[in-house]
Formats: sequence, structure tokens, C-alpha cells
Amino acid sequence: MIKRRVLVWIFLILTLLGSTAAVLAQTIVDPLPENNLIENPWFREGNKPSLTEWTDAAGSNVIWSLSQKQSNPSPDEIIGTSARLAFGSGQGGGTGQGGVDSYLYQVVAADSSLTHLQFKIHWVTQWIDRAAVTIYGGNSADGPWTAVWVPLEIDQSTSTGGAWTQTELLDTTIAEGFPFYKVELFGRYPEGGRQGVKYTGVYFSVDGNAGEVADAPPSPTEESSQPEPTAQPPAETAVPPTNTPMPTAVPEEAQPTMESAAAVAIAATPELDPTEPAPRPTRVERETAVPDTNPAPTANNTPSPIFLVILGILLLLVIILGIGWARATRR
Repeated sequence: MIKRRVLVWIFLILTLLGSTAAVLAQTIVDPLPENNLIENPWFREGNKPSLTEWTDAAGSNVIWSLSQKQSNPSPDEIIGTSARLAFGSGQGGGTGQGGVDSYLYQVVAADSSLTHLQFKIHWVTQWIDRAAVTIYGGNSADGPWTAVWVPLEIDQSTSTGGAWTQTELLDTTIAEGFPFYKVELFGRYPEGGRQGVKYTGVYFSVDGNAGEVADAPPSPTEESSQPEPTAQPPAETAVPPTNTPMPTAVPEEAQPTMESAAAVAIAATPELDPTEPAPRPTRVERETAVPDTNPAPTANNTPSPIFLVILGILLLLVIILGIGWARATRR
């Protein structure tokens, strides 16, 4: 009888420790401000990944897919979710295509009298030709659209090398507001490659705190139609970026290196991650970026004191029950 009780206690303790460790492994980040105009900024419905409210320009379930894993940022205890542009279908959605311009966007309504825009996002890249976010303004939900701001633009030289990064709270003032804005996430990874970009935690708002009007950005349509996919750079040790906006990055799990075009034809795998980090040289700070006075802290996975106390008590119970069982067997 005593032996059975000891085994039951050990089983319960191991189960408790396992569930607690799973919670501690989550990459918890600060929630987004409440005035966010973006619907479904974390790419999820309930506790499942979802592209609801977002539109893949190539068509539903064509290119952009979904990711859900503990290394993805999450504002709560739900396993992190994100939009995903990579080989395979991930946790649902389309199948990434190397060398193809891929657009994922959402149209939001706003007060056209407000000209101060704010934006922030979590993102991660490995092998990438270009990843960017462009904000367009329009007089109707169907456009036509005018590019007013490019708050994020990444190429292979500024890739995160497989580490999640969050921009600071960026802002800009435009000359004239619009009743509708299109927030467009863009990505293109090299043809024959397997990895591109993931986005989550998208924040966009407008308010009346206008400052000096910024210069309008160049047309991203002309810019994205010309460049050729870049070749895979030699593997190097990733160097933390010194540019703004780039707070401390949360390491992404190891991801596989690029493979030949023939290997890419193999059946799609669920979630692929590169294994070799890419070089990350210093990048010039954007003139429109205004550092957040309270940047979001990175995830802290250090066990809490309460958890350690509970663990100590449970281990003490195991020792006491073990001693009792040993004495009972001697009798």
C-alpha cells in the first residue's frame, strides 16, 4: 500500500513539474497598446493560429502559412503564433515559394483628420532577399493606395539570423490623413531556399500628436519589381545589431540551412527553422523612428521564487514518503 502511494505521489509531482516547465518555456512579451487598429495582431483565434482578418494577395491558402511554437512571442500563456513565409505549410495556410514577392495585408478605417502614425511589430528572418512593412493611405477600403510610410525594411545584410526581434514604438507624421490605411507585410526569400520571414504582434494606430511632416517614401512597387534573389551568404556567427529600432532579440530555435532546389521538392514538413545564423552588420537608424521611452522587455524564463518553493516542498514530500516506505519494507 505504501509503495503504491509513493508511486502515485511521484507521478503527480512529475506531471506538475512538466506542466510548470512548459509554462516557463513560453516566450512571454508585453501586450500591445489598447488603441491598436489591427484586428488579430497575434495571428490566432482562441489558442489556435489563424490568418483571420488578413488577406494573402496571392489568394487564400496559397503562399502565407502559420506557425505556432514556444519560441514565437506571445502576450500570454498561449503558445506563440505568427504569420509564416517559408517552405511547407507550417501549422496551416499556404505553401511558401522561394523567389516570389509575397504580400499579406489588412485594411483598417481611421480618422482622416489625424496625421500622426505609430507602428511596432515582432519579426524574425533567416535567409531573406527582402522583408518589409509598408503603410498605404486611401480614400476607400478598395484604394487606390498611396505609400505613406515604410517603418520596417530588412535584407540579408540586416537579417536577424533566426532570432526574434521587436521594433521599438515607431512613429511618423504625414502631410494629410486618410480614412483608410492598408498595412502590408512583404517577404521574398531566395529561390531554392526554405526560410523567409515570420511576423506577429502587429500594432498600428493614428492620433493627433502630429510633429514635423516626414518625407514620403519611394514607391515600394517599383522597388520590389527589379531586384534578383540573392545568393546564400557564407555561414558566420551572428552579431547583435546596433541599429534602432532593434531591442534585445529573443533567440529563435535552430533552423536548417538552405538546400538545393531538388531537396526543396521533398514533401512539406510542418515547421522548418534554419540552423545557421546570418551576419547582421550595423544598420543606419531611420529618421522617422522615435525610440520608445519604455521599450518592451525581453522574455524572462527564469523560474520564479514561488515555483522554487513549491518544488522544494514537493521534493521534501518525496523524501519523507521514501523514508516511510523504506521503514515499512524492513518490518
